[in-house]
Amino acid sequence: MFSNPFPNAFGLDISDLSLKVVQLRNVSHRRVSPSYKPIIHRSMDLPHGLIVNGEIQEPETVRKHIKRLIQGNKNGWKPIKGSWVVSSLPETQSFIKHLTLNKSADALIEEDVHRVAKKHIPFDEDSYYIDWQIIPSSKEGSNITDVIIGAVSKNIANSYTYLLKSLGLGVIALEIEALSIARAMITASKEYENEARGLLDLGATRSSFIVYDYDAIQFSIDLPFSGEIITTALSQKLNISYAEAEKIKITSGLEAKNQKNKSLLIISNLVDELVEDVKKAIEFYYSHFSETNKITHITMSGGSANLKRIDKIISTKLKIESRPGNPWKNLASKKKIMIEPDISLGYATAIGLALRAADNPFFKHDII
Repeated sequence: MFSNPFPNAFGLDISDLSLKVVQLRNVSHRRVSPSYKPIIHRSMDLPHGLIVNGEIQEPETVRKHIKRLIQGNKNGWKPIKGSWVVSSLPETQSFIKHLTLNKSADALIEEDVHRVAKKHIPFDEDSYYIDWQIIPSSKEGSNITDVIIGAVSKNIANSYTYLLKSLGLGVIALEIEALSIARAMITASKEYENEARGLLDLGATRSSFIVYDYDAIQFSIDLPFSGEIITTALSQKLNISYAEAEKIKITSGLEAKNQKNKSLLIISNLVDELVEDVKKAIEFYYSHFSETNKITHITMSGGSANLKRIDKIISTKLKIESRPGNPWKNLASKKKIMIEPDISLGYATAIGLALRAADNPFFKHDII
């Protein structure tokens, strides 16, 4: 039996306004199906301006915050015992797409993938890293191969790698957020036949819509919606402080007895724009991808998915059931997760990263 070469590895979600870390212990060897025990989960807010749209503006200050997060403190945070990490790459600075190549999987070489990928990646050829993976197919002997490609700006990837290595951490992988979110939010034990899933991640500074179909991510798209946008709009249009606007957003959301309530109208307009963007993304998927399955459910994650009544509004307007999901579900752990469901939604990316970090690469324990 091969021991895990990355003992005590953990997942680290680096966002514009927060850091989240999750560490899991893989106890799958005790069970027939994959199982993980939660060890550590905690977060830290970041001041505005340290990271902007995924670009690290003040690396030394960000480094100090990450160091405090993983080393613990005197207030009950235990230090993380582990020097290996799987971290996130910002959705705004990366690209992921499902491609079909007219070549059998056995004959496929890296140059084939790069040649086709160049036609789709919105970066200059010399300025990005590309990675790819074949999607397993039940059609043996087929001369068509489906692959998932991911690309990220070299400058962004290098800055994240350097930051983590400066903390003495070994980087197992930098992963595009959409992959981490899907690993946490798609039910691993369920067979999705003749149906697709939408994943709507609504974050503090950015949001995305992901289509999961045929057991793989088909594409993802950034959305101009976030908790920050809502709070700023309330603050400016109601002429109140940022703190007051944040309180209104959290306590009222889309729930108000008076339908002429100014804050309700402001938030409603922003959510209506969000719905239209999601609708366009779904229509794009149906019209630009072959043999698509119908999206029958939208699973929501991210802290802004807690906005009161937003799930009901989206469900009604899109005529697709939309509900906040449970990002801990794929742990299959008997240990009770001591964290509130609304807070858990913000941990989706970190949990997905931690699931990958906890897997032993010598064994087939991959969930997705």
